Amino acid sequence: MKMKSVLFLNRVYPPDHGATGQLLAELAEALTQAGWQVSIVTAGTPPRESRNSKLEIHRVRGLPFTRAALWKRALAYASLYPALLGRALRLPRHEVIVTLTDPPLLLLLGPLLKFWKRSRLVHWAQDIYPEVAEELGVVRKKGFAAGLLRWLSSWALRRHDAILVVGRCMKERLMARGLAPEKITVLPNWPVGKSGSRGAEGRSGKSEVSGAAGHPPQSSISPPPFTVMYSGNFGLAHPFEAIIEAVKILDHEAAPVRFILAGSGPKLESLRTALAGCPNVEFRGPAPLDQLHASLSAADAHLASMHEELCGLVVPSKVYGVLAAGRPCVFLGPPTSEVARLILESGTGAALSVDDGRALAGLLRGWAARGVEYQRVRAASERWAAAQPGVPLEQFCHALAGGNAW
Repeated sequence: MKMKSVLFLNRVYPPDHGATGQLLAELAEALTQAGWQVSIVTAGTPPRESRNSKLEIHRVRGLPFTRAALWKRALAYASLYPALLGRALRLPRHEVIVTLTDPPLLLLLGPLLKFWKRSRLVHWAQDIYPEVAEELGVVRKKGFAAGLLRWLSSWALRRHDAILVVGRCMKERLMARGLAPEKITVLPNWPVGKSGSRGAEGRSGKSEVSGAAGHPPQSSISPPPFTVMYSGNFGLAHPFEAIIEAVKILDHEAAPVRFILAGSGPKLESLRTALAGCPNVEFRGPAPLDQLHASLSAADAHLASMHEELCGLVVPSKVYGVLAAGRPCVFLGPPTSEVARLILESGTGAALSVDDGRALAGLLRGWAARGVEYQRVRAASERWAAAQPGVPLEQFCHALAGGNAW
């Protein structure tokens, strides 16, 4: 029987950092274990690397990637498209080719590869461009450039045999473009690193919160501060005004709530400035992937945020890692986003308005008492974590194969 083969194209792949690369690495490993021959075309060095007999990584060089200036980042992206295309064209034919979304509009290479390779073509969408660039002010909204890029994107997507999206909200966005709903499959992301080591709570299935729900243990010692963490990218897609307001309110009240802001990104320095002098805040760098689960487990609750207008264009993947650590999450953003729906449907936290810092402070003040409501969302988060299998391999194999037997 001929071995099933798939080729993925994406800018990042471990050891390089990036959420899409981490997801792809776990999927690639799972596919090889299921009998697929997997090739990855990505950026970096060395030119060729074999992780095992079924997984090959082909790296190409472009201009150095930087976030220092928009035009420099655009040039770095532009230098990668021909390099990625050229390397993919030189590889033997694969039954399936999968385009991802880093760099933006990488999907435009798909129809060219499909024409030359006669392969089944799948797009795995983590973001939708050019709409993301429009909403973040990178290109003028509804301008000529945005319109042209949207037409090209839709043209390319119609020539893909299948489109995988990470949320129902994202499927709705693409359907609004006129794309056929039967071509679009919703496959939410999974907690990266779930198959790796877990903390003592993850192994035992027990909560670190002592006592029965609603009945904290009796002790003469004051409980430790309630720890709230934001972990991830301090990027343009994430608003922080409500978080800043809540931190200041709870600091003024001397509430027993401690905030940890862990990560990096373009908004980090403005956050440091806004929260200077607040003793209830600690800034940390991003946790290494092999320590991420332990880092997330160290908090009592987590925060995630997204601008309202980005609903369906991006889905904050950090929420899956938070819930996999058995911790409740407060999402500040649109209620129709996939992660808001997940949190509300599973009872694993709360979804609040993106600009309501007082509501956030009130919620955290209540949770800090570790009473019935907090015990409820904490228990729901632990149940969600215990039920997650990791990579949805069966669904991916079905999508890649188009429902056909190989």
